[in-house]
Amino acid sequence: MTAIDPASSKPLPEPSALAQPFWAALRNGQLQLQRCTGCGHFNHPPRITCPKCHGKSLVWTEVAPRGTVYSYTIVHRAPMPCFKTDVPYAVALVDIEGTPARLLSNLSGPLDQVRVGMPVDVVFERASDEITLFKFAPAARSQEAPHAQH
Repeated sequence: MTAIDPASSKPLPEPSALAQPFWAALRNGQLQLQRCTGCGHFNHPPRITCPKCHGKSLVWTEVAPRGTVYSYTIVHRAPMPCFKTDVPYAVALVDIEGTPARLLSNLSGPLDQVRVGMPVDVVFERASDEITLFKFAPAARSQEAPHAQH
């Protein structure tokens, strides 16, 4: 059964036992992914073995809360009635800096400015006492004006 956010009536994730460390890190304002101690591969979603070397020694490792948009789509049709006030919105597949991992989540900001290759930062949104969601936002570093050359 899916939990419902009482403030918005939107469904919330129900983390599995394997994914609990990921969600605990989000509650603490951190982005953590599993890393194989054998080959160093990062993976998401969490697994019981490394998909690259099949090792079983996986540790949760904090990663940079930033990345680059690999791909995106603009959602114009709400997947459920409870999301109808959110459309249109962007969903992005983001390469997480320093890892081979790609994460999928909403992307805030002006829809006409979303681009493949755009730098983004992870933002944390507390949805309940137990669940903090992660989303992406245009990176502050992309908002800075370029320095004039002399």
